[in-house]
Amino acid sequence: MEEETIKPVELEETKEIDLPRADVTSYIGKKAKIMSADTFEGKYGYLVKVLTEDLGPLLDATGNEIKDANGVVIQARASKIFGLKSDASGKVGWTKDSKLGDFLKKYGVSHFKELVGKEVVVQGQDNEGRTFLTFL
Repeated sequence: MEEETIKPVELEETKEIDLPRADVTSYIGKKAKIMSADTFEGKYGYLVKVLTEDLGPLLDATGNEIKDANGVVIQARASKIFGLKSDASGKVGWTKDSKLGDFLKKYGVSHFKELVGKEVVVQGQDNEGRTFLTFL
């Protein structure tokens, strides 16, 4: 695993800024298709990130679309992350009774790549006063 590189910078002026807070409640309970299931290497090892298709524009509490720094409307998506394990021989995978194993069984597939195209129900998950979109 590569170590992250952090470099010092001098910023001319920094201050508290206001950013819109997303309201994702309108997407909870909707059905969406999984558009990707990809592997990544993170701080704690390998993981699988599963993403839904775009659900629609990300809205603030007043119903206005949230845009990025380039003025492009940000699309809401639901995601789910599963950790992978390594066995004694160094092979990376998951166990039958892991969260990923249970999820694959629920959708009748044997590998996470086969999840693409499957329909899921979007759910909200609260974390530190914010609601994030995930799925069952």
